[in-house]
Amino acid sequence: MLQIDEQLYSMTGGKIGEPFMRAIAGISNETSIIWGELLPLEQILISDEQALTLVKGYCIEDVAAFSGVEQGVTKVLQDLMLDNHDAHILQYMALHQTVEAQGLLRFLTGIDMVLPMQEMKVLAVHKVENKWLIHPIWQDNQSFWSTLYAKKLYSIFMQVDIENIQNPALLILELQKALNQAMSKNRVATIVHQLINHITQRSGASYELKTLHLSDVIIHFTSGSRHFRKLRKRIAQLEAVWKEGEWALTEKERTLLAYILLEEAVARKDTEQILVQGLFLIEEERLNNHIVELMVEYNEVLKIIPPQPETIVKAYNKNCGEFILYYVIEALAKTNQFKRIIALLKDYEIASCIEIYQYINGVQDADLLHKLEAGVQRGIAHIVDGSTQHIRQSLTKWQEGYQIRRGPYAEIALMTSKHVCNILKSLWATEQFELFERLIEIYRKYLFIPAHFEQLRAFVAATVHSNDF
Repeated sequence: MLQIDEQLYSMTGGKIGEPFMRAIAGISNETSIIWGELLPLEQILISDEQALTLVKGYCIEDVAAFSGVEQGVTKVLQDLMLDNHDAHILQYMALHQTVEAQGLLRFLTGIDMVLPMQEMKVLAVHKVENKWLIHPIWQDNQSFWSTLYAKKLYSIFMQVDIENIQNPALLILELQKALNQAMSKNRVATIVHQLINHITQRSGASYELKTLHLSDVIIHFTSGSRHFRKLRKRIAQLEAVWKEGEWALTEKERTLLAYILLEEAVARKDTEQILVQGLFLIEEERLNNHIVELMVEYNEVLKIIPPQPETIVKAYNKNCGEFILYYVIEALAKTNQFKRIIALLKDYEIASCIEIYQYINGVQDADLLHKLEAGVQRGIAHIVDGSTQHIRQSLTKWQEGYQIRRGPYAEIALMTSKHVCNILKSLWATEQFELFERLIEIYRKYLFIPAHFEQLRAFVAATVHSNDF
């Protein structure tokens, strides 16, 4: 263990709050108004040789014969992170960089290392300048070790130029995660925002600085209503700074920002902005070109469960692609742009379900409309029972409970009912009556919400100048 870690742990008794801050002040030689005292870099960053010794000391070592260097590295890394589900992927990546970049592989090859899981939760390994930050989060007194980790990261950002920090955007998210253990989301977002502003003032334009600005937006997005309300301003500032030049925003990054702005517009119920951002995401295949990559890189932002084109009954807000199409279709319905809705249904299975997609695309299948009801039944069964083994019983439970406010199926039922009614309006307005008639039968049987149905009824009545439906 580093001497500074032992010293602080002894001084605080493993406690955070006032004892922690007093202990930090006792060994610090510099302070900041953002988050207090800074730890001296020479006490928290160590050399290659020290890093290797420390990593070995933290791990259980068993000599094993590996057939090759790469196989050895893979085994070391896999074993190091084995069953450590709470560890950030950054630790895995950072240790790999440690091994590759510094030639430490020759020391590690043949050594099978596994974290002592009963004692340690995470071992963080980060490259900073030509040295290393090695920090354990122990199972005992986790709040102390997380807060100390945050203080180390904060001290590094305050004293080291970002071009000398590997993956500064990932480290800033690590700082946020560590601070979240002891502070409110609002306080954490404020500290990180002020820190990024401080870094910006003393840094030139670079890819690393742009990624920090993107991280600032993400932290505002995930840190509660106060910061969420500032998103438009933050994104406008970011777009102005990175509009052109060597580090101008890429289409993938602009896609990410548009998705965040779409969620913000949905929260505000801003139909105009929902269409602006949603259609930007859909046009030029941005949704298809970037959505998977963004889901992997920014999983704290984008909804990552798989899409469900096999059913129309689903939680449209759980998958980012379905979320986008759901709210764009709702906004198009509000503005009577029904031909554009049909075009989306024709282009995207996840805008409805496979059977509607096939029907609108002219698939010749006499059983297609019967398959539509079967798909609805299977979708309901999965929601109720998690399988299709008991469809009849699941349908009974659904029909008895889906209209109950705050019941177990209420959210999905309300969302699906509204979406199906918007599709029905589009089918009626574009005179696709065969599918309209079949879908409304299914709707009334499984998805009927009185308020939504009355709105649909009024819409149809207005188009035929009659109250008869």
